[in-house]
Amino acid sequence: MTRMIAVEDAVGETRVALADNGRVVELHIERWSEAGQRARVGATYLGRVRTIDARLNAAFVDLGVGEPGFLPFGKSGRPAGLHEGAGLSVRVTREAIPGKGPSVAITDAESTGDAPRLIEDALPLAERVAERHPQSEVRWADETNIDIAEALDEALSRTVDIPGGGRLIIEPTAALTAIDVDMAGRFGQGGAEKVAADLNRSAAKEAARQIRLRGLGGVIAIDFVHMRDRKARQGVEQALKAAVRPDAARIDVAPISPFGIVELARQRTGRSLAELMFDEAGRPSTETLALAALRRLESEGRSDRRRTLVLKASREISAWLDGESIAWREAMNERLGPRFAVEPVDTWPRERFDVSSR
Repeated sequence: MTRMIAVEDAVGETRVALADNGRVVELHIERWSEAGQRARVGATYLGRVRTIDARLNAAFVDLGVGEPGFLPFGKSGRPAGLHEGAGLSVRVTREAIPGKGPSVAITDAESTGDAPRLIEDALPLAERVAERHPQSEVRWADETNIDIAEALDEALSRTVDIPGGGRLIIEPTAALTAIDVDMAGRFGQGGAEKVAADLNRSAAKEAARQIRLRGLGGVIAIDFVHMRDRKARQGVEQALKAAVRPDAARIDVAPISPFGIVELARQRTGRSLAELMFDEAGRPSTETLALAALRRLESEGRSDRRRTLVLKASREISAWLDGESIAWREAMNERLGPRFAVEPVDTWPRERFDVSSR
């Protein structure tokens, strides 16, 4: 198996893709706006115990940034000497997700001095991904045939084609993520039962990839095309279990039902891509749109270093850029030189932007 890590470092965010045999299986995004605002996985803090919850057998630790960290005690119970107000060093093991703060674990790092404060920051995103996949080759995305933007579009799409025919329809809800397997006109050799079994085995592999790619967590229900034969259903269940095995997240797969439905639970290791990229209304957030505009500006500037560029953008995008929350002008100036300007267009819809020259 050929495994590669492709890195794209743009003004405003870093994107890292892990590809197996040319297909992207993981996507990770880190935004400049969150530096110092969120506790990143791998960072070590001198925290201060805010509360101890005996029912949860855990403590909540003030990290000095973002939401308090959740510190589970485990089977051994509360560590000796740990009390509310105590200072202790902890390492972030899972980033915050909507409705829950980050998870932390006690470390043997220094535990004296003012708290809360950062002791050691997390490694850069690409290094963290490479650390988890040590046999992978790490390269800049533009030196590979990996299209990170295309992979991201796929990961945010409601429908995904299944290799060989058929499609998946992926619907996140408040309670779970539903994945429906649709034949979509797929044909094959043999009778309807064999066609359904072949489709479902292919769908199991693609569903496993999409779950990992999108960073989905919690309960996921996959509704396969109906199969009467019990052995065929068991074959699909085994195909799904084999397909999720390379995923580092803990996954429990329940037996397939007589109706062809499989429920699985995937450990939440962080926000899904949709939670990062979209707002509460399910639209690309203003920051997502603004960073896309900056990416276009940088790309156009690199393709022709003689032109003066004008980024025209909607009122919402322009206002976000004017806020300078990430000092993007200074960074863009270092990459392109002082040859760009931003012009708001109040009549444009919120998602519209364009780059031209003058």
